[in-house]
Amino acid sequence: MNVVRRIQIYGDSIMKGILLDRKSSRYYSQPPYNLNAFKEEFALDILNKSKFGCTILKGCQQLERQLERGLDCDMVLLEYGGNDCDFDWEKVSARPDAEHQPHTPLKEFTQTYRRMLSKLKEHAIQPILMSLPPIDAEKYLAWITRTGLSRENILKWLGDTQMIYRFQELYSHTIMKLAYETKCLFVDVRAAFLDKHNYKELFCDDGIHPNEEGHRLIQQVFSRFADQYLNGLPQAAMG
Repeated sequence: MNVVRRIQIYGDSIMKGILLDRKSSRYYSQPPYNLNAFKEEFALDILNKSKFGCTILKGCQQLERQLERGLDCDMVLLEYGGNDCDFDWEKVSARPDAEHQPHTPLKEFTQTYRRMLSKLKEHAIQPILMSLPPIDAEKYLAWITRTGLSRENILKWLGDTQMIYRFQELYSHTIMKLAYETKCLFVDVRAAFLDKHNYKELFCDDGIHPNEEGHRLIQQVFSRFADQYLNGLPQAAMG
């Protein structure tokens, strides 16, 4: 008989399954693809506590409160970085010659991630980390300037559009390094997207949220990870 493994997910809109409606330009949550079948296939009990717009600082507070109350699970999947590496684009647009910091500077992001991993291990809960899906920098720049922010000023501060992509990649790379250094399980979602010639077609019009096809790809990555991990390869990183 299979032993049911209890997993909780702490993250932002990516693992929440948020999509952007093209007609209304509003975000909405979709039902997870074949989640029940996934649970049955791998004997999992999954509780998703991801929150739209969440940064790692808020996520750490949320996790620590749950640990104080008694976190009843075997593993926790952590998914942060997308909101942390983002900027206050209104301020950037208004003052392109000033210095601007991301919502969570990289050093603080790394320290907070380490704190969460240590806390989970102290409670004998196994952390699982995941890389960030890539973004479409051109789409995202068009999205953040659609309501009147100065594209010219934002580009002046960035240097070039792809700086948005590279900075987000820096946070994803940091997560991968943390997984390696702390010997945590790691799911390489980013590699699965970059392996696709048309990966930019897997995102909503904002350039940062995977669309339905993108979420199906994420599900496939996690299915491969679960299949290999639950078959006795706990240190494997799947992509």
